[in-house]
Amino acid sequence: NVLKGDLNGDGKINGKDVTYLARNIANWTGYESLDEAAADVNGDGKVNGKDVTYLARYIAKWTGYETLK
Repeated sequence: NVLKGDLNGDGKINGKDVTYLARNIANWTGYESLDEAAADVNGDGKVNGKDVTYLARYIAKWTGYETLK
């Protein structure tokens, strides 16, 4: 089972996951491992900066970002 948005594997979706995803995309050492099914939070089939933004807005409870796709 994949928990969409839980990128660091701690069972929670929070700012740490946004940071993990951003660092993975930026190719930081130590952040190479990524479950792409969990990372594609906007559902467009790609993992990129748009997912970072979407996840941050989801966590902040912005209107229009109530669900992870």
